[in-house]
Amino acid sequence: MVYEEEISIIRNQSINKKIKMKIRRFLFLSLAFVLIGSNVVKAQDCETDYSLYREYLSHWKQAKYNPQNINPQMITSWRNVYNNCPELRQNTYLDGVTIMSYAFIRTTKDAALKDKYVDTLIMIYDKRAQYFPNGKNGSQVGNIMGRKGLDILTWAPQRYEEAYTALKQAIDLDGNNSNYAFIDAYFNVVVTMVKEGKLEESTILDEYSRLMEIVDHNIKVNTEMANEKNLNNFNATKANLDVAVQPYANCEDLVRIYQPKFDANPNDVELLTKIAEVLEKRKCDDSPLYLAVAVNLHKVNPSPESAYLIGKKYLADKDYNQAVTYLLQATKCENVEWAHQSYIYLAQIMNMNKNYEQGRDYARKAYALDKSNGRPFIIIGQLYAASAKDCGTGNFYSKTAFWAAVDQFVKAKSVDPSLASEANELINAYSHYFPAIEDIFFNGFEEGQDFTLENCWIKETTKVRAAKVAE
Repeated sequence: MVYEEEISIIRNQSINKKIKMKIRRFLFLSLAFVLIGSNVVKAQDCETDYSLYREYLSHWKQAKYNPQNINPQMITSWRNVYNNCPELRQNTYLDGVTIMSYAFIRTTKDAALKDKYVDTLIMIYDKRAQYFPNGKNGSQVGNIMGRKGLDILTWAPQRYEEAYTALKQAIDLDGNNSNYAFIDAYFNVVVTMVKEGKLEESTILDEYSRLMEIVDHNIKVNTEMANEKNLNNFNATKANLDVAVQPYANCEDLVRIYQPKFDANPNDVELLTKIAEVLEKRKCDDSPLYLAVAVNLHKVNPSPESAYLIGKKYLADKDYNQAVTYLLQATKCENVEWAHQSYIYLAQIMNMNKNYEQGRDYARKAYALDKSNGRPFIIIGQLYAASAKDCGTGNFYSKTAFWAAVDQFVKAKSVDPSLASEANELINAYSHYFPAIEDIFFNGFEEGQDFTLENCWIKETTKVRAAKVAE
């Protein structure tokens, strides 16, 4: 060996200790230099191979990934980087997916060989997640797993179980930040898994409920941000999920699926909550199962949420006194949507009971919880219109409340464009009840003038307007 003579000297017991130490230090440093030097050479080789394969890849891309334009050196150089320097660049894995997909998987007709290529593709995604788990915005493992799942479905749809695992992991990790394409693909795989007897039928509805929460969240966010592209994508995903769930989502199916589960575990809080949420979302809250679940949930674990479920049922049964009792409890729901809806229901009940001022108070509290929802203003407008006769007599003062009512309908559609059609119909209908132009004149007012409804509970300031003349 290179250092045989030095080693022999060290073994000689008669040699001075200081000389021995110097020789040992020399050997250590020499060996370290060899090891470090080999790593440097290795890294330099990887950098060379990286630049080389990237150049060939660029030309191949320009040729639209035509298999006939593949330079074998591209494959060799990429493989060297992938095997020897896994932490060099994230592009190694991004490019590896392209190379495996278009140079190998797409070009072979041998089923067994294609399956092995897909194995390699999966391994590339897994190694990327291992060596580059974080991106610019934090963890990107969910995104990597989602793309892995999509590629499995693209190149090996018969391996849907592996796709299911990858896509589920993606959504579990990313939650509300999940890619719309992953959500769409995942739900379709869930349906396939159920059809093949690999998942319980209830999984479809459980996952539908979970995914729709994510989709609805993104629709709301992208609406607020005016991100039309993302909004369109999530709206399309929502439509796809609704279509896919239909064969399993009518009320009869839901009862058939969940009734045995309820009967077997009538006091399981988690199960009761899940059943209630599914029935609620699919508008099956008039079923006996819904009330049974709600009542049991409130007995086992009283909460604003269970109160909401019971209150809704009493409302459907027109037992308004009981409904009010439970809905007032429900306004404390941590689920903001349910708390908001509880106030909406309470406002509507107050309208029916002619308790108009209390109804307005509930409607305003509903709006405070969700300022993107214009429904509270529709209700307030209806409260004003219903109490018009309380605001005065004669052809002028008895009609002034309709100005305030229309103001609320205008607010409703400005806050919530989805209510525009309903609001416009109400505006058109109640505008005909405005005072006639001559009644305005004879009472000493003119159009456009400020007017405060001081003679009744409304106490709103509005604008004087004349009734529309029929054409």
